[in-house]
Amino acid sequence: MTVSGWKSGRFNTRKSVVLGVRIGKDNVTRFFDRRWSVVVLEMDNDRVPVKIGKTFWTTCPELRSPVIGAWLKKRGLAPWPTGKPPEMCLTPAGGNRFRLEA
Repeated sequence: MTVSGWKSGRFNTRKSVVLGVRIGKDNVTRFFDRRWSVVVLEMDNDRVPVKIGKTFWTTCPELRSPVIGAWLKKRGLAPWPTGKPPEMCLTPAGGNRFRLEA
């Protein structure tokens, strides 16, 4: 599935910006199980548990984590121009595991 970068706030302010990936409501419904409280993202050789927030299922279909932010920055995907978040591929890898690739 195609997902995009997500951020809270603006890159050009002094406040720290939380980064993550926007899954989208349709993908949440299709690929995620409401019984899960955590998913495991496989990014390169790392497996990172990411908590699913309560609003993930309703209004905020994003996965957020400092590790995702570091991964985006390491690949030169963050910061991005206003209104042009990077697109990535999130592939189901069995159960609550997903592989994130740029």
